[in-house]
Amino acid sequence: MRPTASSTTARKTTPVSAHPQDGLTRGVQLSTGFDRLKFGLYVQFDTERFFDILTDAKTEAQELRSQIPLRLGPDQNYDYNVHLNGRKGGYNFHIARADVDIFISTRKDYLLTPNLWVDIGSSSCWSPGYSEAIHYITKLLRMRDGKIIKNSISEVHLCADCIGLDIEQLPLQYWNHWVTRANRLHAFSDRNRFSGITITQTEGTLNLDTDHHLPEEVETGIRIGEGDIMLRIYDKVLEIKRNGSKQSLFASVWGKASYNDNPVTRVEFQLRKNVLKQFQIKTLEDLTAKRDGLWKYCTHDWARLSQHPIDRKNRHQDRARIHDFWHFIQSVTWGQHHPVRRRKLLPQKDKYQLADMMIGCALNMAAIDGCKHDNIEKITMYLMGEIDTWCRIKAHEINPKTGRSELQEKMKQKINEDRPYGYGEIPGPTDRDSMNGFLTQGKEITVHYA
Repeated sequence: MRPTASSTTARKTTPVSAHPQDGLTRGVQLSTGFDRLKFGLYVQFDTERFFDILTDAKTEAQELRSQIPLRLGPDQNYDYNVHLNGRKGGYNFHIARADVDIFISTRKDYLLTPNLWVDIGSSSCWSPGYSEAIHYITKLLRMRDGKIIKNSISEVHLCADCIGLDIEQLPLQYWNHWVTRANRLHAFSDRNRFSGITITQTEGTLNLDTDHHLPEEVETGIRIGEGDIMLRIYDKVLEIKRNGSKQSLFASVWGKASYNDNPVTRVEFQLRKNVLKQFQIKTLEDLTAKRDGLWKYCTHDWARLSQHPIDRKNRHQDRARIHDFWHFIQSVTWGQHHPVRRRKLLPQKDKYQLADMMIGCALNMAAIDGCKHDNIEKITMYLMGEIDTWCRIKAHEINPKTGRSELQEKMKQKINEDRPYGYGEIPGPTDRDSMNGFLTQGKEITVHYA
């Protein structure tokens, strides 16, 4: 049986003229998607060969006290780094590629507890898209005699980027403008500039009504410091200011030449398993089918921003006039649209920042060895010489297990850390699409079951 999961990376850019509100949100565009996704896979392995390969690689990593590269398939899309340790919960192995982490257990009761745990980070959710990452993980398991029986979702971050909207125009940091079931609000700033808020519910119920087809209220579940449902609204441009790789990524997602061409205000809901299961969202397929309802609950029932301060003693807070910005957020839909992509190689590290770090370390070495500050030629030759010497030494150190040099091994490891799956497809707008306000969305995937 091979059911199709329409697990698309919902990314679209919509002109404001399609919405009734005006003024504050005039000219603002929306880009929506998942910013993080965690889920478990229940996998039946017909042989132990996959575990044997991982055991040998993990042993080598522990001997070297460093993660090592390992190719698990026919091409570079199956290159992973094997870490020294797994994670709690009985997951013996940890393999990773870019910001996708996969934890693997050898347990036999895979029908009761997931024996694979997958965490797809922000960059890979956007490029090449979480559906592409799942596609390659599914293919890897099939190659290694694994059959996916079912999946279970643990956490998802739903977000909407308001391109062209300055966060300082909004009354977000004032608690008396919020109608919400949350009991905590934290505002934060960067020097003198307001940069965002976090709203969290750590107690009480979700107060789900009959429209959500649940019989009664259920406790949300408590976590130390934060609850299982959380809203963050923040200045996205400011957040990625010091992250060069994300700058190029989101410039492409937003259809802009540069990441800071326009202000961008992000609205992000973080939802964990205890909340998701109350909406009967237990699998990736459930999430795809019910994400519109989930967003509606978050923006209509769980939190609303009002136009004017609210009288807390008034029991009719539901009659408060909603802020135009929040009407705009409530209008977000996660429906299916034709994909628009451009292919662009998007590394997940900032080479300019790394160059600064490398040169800084080399200059320290030059200072220790007595180089003078005014002898530019000597400084340059010293830096080149140190790098050349190190590379030649590592090129002659042969790894006995692989037959390759340590230089090659370390280079493979760094490539795996840097490159996402595929060729970095961006299901976002081209310049022409952005200009015309076309809707865009990622592609469907197929999860193969036994």
